Amino acid sequence: MRADERWRSIPGLANWAAEEFGETEAVVDGPVRLSFRELGRQAQRAARGFAALGVEPGDRVAIWAPNLWEWVVALLGLQAAGAVLVPLNTRFKGEEAAYVLEKSRARALVVVEGFLGNDYVDLLRGARGGEGEGRPVAGLP
Repeated sequence: MRADERWRSIPGLANWAAEEFGETEAVVDGPVRLSFRELGRQAQRAARGFAALGVEPGDRVAIWAPNLWEWVVALLGLQAAGAVLVPLNTRFKGEEAAYVLEKSRARALVVVEGFLGNDYVDLLRGARGGEGEGRPVAGLP
């Protein structure tokens, strides 16, 4: 298979890089270092997690998080699951994020805890006056 055929999608490129570069560092985030191979494993694990949550190809998945290694894994995982990224600015307030989530019809939201002292889930609850339809999941299986 020619290289350009493998690169028709970002997940395809990530899989190719895992095979081609193996244990070479792909992501460095403070003490966390992921090789291309481990990044591929983590992305596939995240893809399975999204599928277990009911995310289907074409669904939108939002990520409300800073530039961390988990962001990269979530992005590659949602794309491997066939979903479309809806990025949310980490400076958004609850109303702004709720607006983007509503307009984009995001099926899932990935957040981190405590960035800049924010609890993104609480910001959304405050913006919409309650629990909403979703349920928190403590990590992608």
